Amino acid sequence: MTYTTKLAIMALGTMLWWHPQAQGQDSSNTRQFAEPGFSGTQLVNTQTTRVFAARTWQFEIQHRFGFVTLDQGLVQDFLGLDLPAVMRMAVGWSIHDRAYFKIGRTNQLKTYDIEYKWLLAKQTSNYTMPVSIALYQNASVQTEPFPNVPSGALFEDDTTAFVYKPAHRLAYNTQVIISSKIGEKISLTASPILVYRNLVPAYHDNFYMVLSTSARLGLGFNSAVVAEYAHVFNNRSDGFKNPFSLGFEFGTANHVFQVFVSNSNKILETQLYTGPAGDLLLGEFLIGFNLQKNFWRK
Repeated sequence: MTYTTKLAIMALGTMLWWHPQAQGQDSSNTRQFAEPGFSGTQLVNTQTTRVFAARTWQFEIQHRFGFVTLDQGLVQDFLGLDLPAVMRMAVGWSIHDRAYFKIGRTNQLKTYDIEYKWLLAKQTSNYTMPVSIALYQNASVQTEPFPNVPSGALFEDDTTAFVYKPAHRLAYNTQVIISSKIGEKISLTASPILVYRNLVPAYHDNFYMVLSTSARLGLGFNSAVVAEYAHVFNNRSDGFKNPFSLGFEFGTANHVFQVFVSNSNKILETQLYTGPAGDLLLGEFLIGFNLQKNFWRK
């Protein structure tokens, strides 16, 4: 077991079982659920355990401006706003107060996706259930034409002639999302993630194993500082960088807006955790924003 894996397990265990003394114990026999620790269903790129109210439509925009570095390009490219951007739009419907589904499209590889989230357990206010747990799954299909391959290209077995197949366009993402609200201001998540791609580079596994973590610190007036970090455990090529984001969030009763800096311009997890990211130590970053708007149906 690697040192990073041990740290991740220790952090998850601490989040699951630490009970703040200030909360005390609820002697009532009536189960009372804690207030949701997150305003939106997503914290930058990380999924949360939040599910929007039953019989609610949600419209979502995720936008990533171009990469910039801490040199003259920072000004010349106007913080990346002059560069090609990555964007995803999605619309969702909440089946009831524990489940929703969404359909979306991103211009990266002209990808369409469908997702659903099911809230399996809710954290209680007296910490008898110290966490909320949700199951999330997403399936996507790339519609951009495949790149050309050299004549005589072979599959990994060095025998079978390489031919693109329709199934090569598909990728899948499954997560178990575990979150805990600690006190009135702090909320944490830890999500074991399994990504499966039907087509991967030679000598790579089709499965990608990831642990994503995130934190939200409330500041008042429905605003918060948000941060996330994910560690990819396998299929790491030379120079691979884990995605990291830091931002600011504010919202109202029916919308959430996040603006942040990140070292990855990917949005879907099947692309975010399987492709390269910028090196923050070299000053490579981008600016992005997320917007979620809910429309209630009476």
